[in-house]
Amino acid sequence: MERKSQRAGGGVTARASAALAAPVLRVLGVDPGTVALGWGIVEAHGAVLNRIASGVFRPAGCRAERLAAIHAELGDICDRFAPSALSLEQTFVGDNVQSAFRLGEARGAVLVAASAARLTVAEYSPAEIKLAVAGSGRASKTQMQLMVVRLLGIAHAPAADEADALGAAICHVYAGRFNALVAQATAWGGAAAGRGRRTWRR
Repeated sequence: MERKSQRAGGGVTARASAALAAPVLRVLGVDPGTVALGWGIVEAHGAVLNRIASGVFRPAGCRAERLAAIHAELGDICDRFAPSALSLEQTFVGDNVQSAFRLGEARGAVLVAASAARLTVAEYSPAEIKLAVAGSGRASKTQMQLMVVRLLGIAHAPAADEADALGAAICHVYAGRFNALVAQATAWGGAAAGRGRRTWRR
């Protein structure tokens, strides 16, 4: 029994050391809204994803007061958790134009807060976020909640707005990994092509 414990501990230590050595990315995902705003902080250590904090903010007051409260709340979240990037859904204009206007106002408050905190801003379509998290661009709210629980290893399903925000953050992490792999493959391809040209000239 004692030997097994020592081996298990060594394996955990090795994995922990590898995770600590990997690049760290901390992303703030936001599901904007003037009535309820979902937010979530996801930190990536290499292939390991962790939820740092998340929640749903419900601003009070008239429209202008709610927008000011959203700006202030996100500024406080950025101060507390120090993310390096903001991820949110691209604007989608549906049949309800007034709802689209309210969403645009909330997004404006979010973007101003991100700019004040000097965050890199990334926007993804709802289908891109659903595809990255649940494997389908048509995933339901429930499927998104379940997949967020599975990917982040959390005990309970978050509220729908909170899950959407965490999903946006996860999408940005995955997009960054994909872009890094593409850049690496492009660099390798360029080097190989260069070597090929030199060989041909000989």
